[in-house]
Amino acid sequence: MITKTEKDLILILFLVIFYILECLFPYFDTFKNKSLHAVRNIGVIAFNAVITNLLLIPLVVLSVDTSWGLFNTVSMDWRVELILTILFIDVLTYILHVLFHKLPFLWRFHRMHHSDTEMDVTTGSRFHIGEHTITILIRSGLYAICAMKLDYILVYETVFLANVFFHHANISIGNTLDKGYRIFLTSPLMHKVHHSDLKVETDSNYTSLLSIWDRLFGTYRIVLNPKDIVYGIKGLEEEQTILKMLLTPFKNIKTS
Repeated sequence: MITKTEKDLILILFLVIFYILECLFPYFDTFKNKSLHAVRNIGVIAFNAVITNLLLIPLVVLSVDTSWGLFNTVSMDWRVELILTILFIDVLTYILHVLFHKLPFLWRFHRMHHSDTEMDVTTGSRFHIGEHTITILIRSGLYAICAMKLDYILVYETVFLANVFFHHANISIGNTLDKGYRIFLTSPLMHKVHHSDLKVETDSNYTSLLSIWDRLFGTYRIVLNPKDIVYGIKGLEEEQTILKMLLTPFKNIKTS
C-alpha cells in the first residue's frame, strides 16, 4: 500500500505546505521569531528520527504480522482488517495520551510538547524521545497481539501524522468548516484548546485523529473564543532550546 519512504516524503510535503500556509495566513500573528522556533523544533524532530530509526523501528518490524495474532487467526476481508487496525491503534493512542497527562512520571516527558509557547506545524512532532520510546514499546505490544500488517500501520501513521500537522498548524479553516471537520476528525480549533495553559482545557481533546473518542469518553471541549488561548506551561516558558527541551523531564516545576 505504502512504504516508509513514501510515508516520510508525504509527511515532509504536508509539513512544508502547512508551514507556508501559516506564514501567509497565520491564525495568531504574534510569533516573535518563527524561523528560530522552527529550527529548534526541527532539531528535536531530527534527533528523535535518528534514535527511532536506529533503535525503535526494528522493534516495530519484529512485532508486526505475528503468526499467532488476532488477524492471523480470524479470517476477515482486508478492508475490515484495515479499519480495525486504524480503530485499535487510534483508541490506544487516545488512552496513552490521557495517561501521559494523568500519570506524573509520564507527564514529565509529555509536557515538553505542551511547553511550546507559540504553537505551529513543527510543534506537531515536538515530542521527547522518552515519550516516543514508551509509546512505541506499548504500540508494538498491540501490533503483536493483533498481528497487524506493517502496510496498514503505515497507512494509519500517514493519515494520523498528516492530521497532527494540520491541527497543530497556526491556521484556521473558519468556524463552520471546523465544526463540520471535527464531527469526524480532530480539527485545528479543537486541538488549540488542548494546548491551553489552563489545566481544565489542557485535560480535554486528547484525540489526534478520530474525534469520536473524546465525545465517547466525555473529554470533548470547545471554547467560545480560541483567540484568547495562551499556549505553554507555567514554569517552562524559557525551556525552548534543543538541550533544555530534552532536559525538561528532569526539571522540577509546580504546575496548576
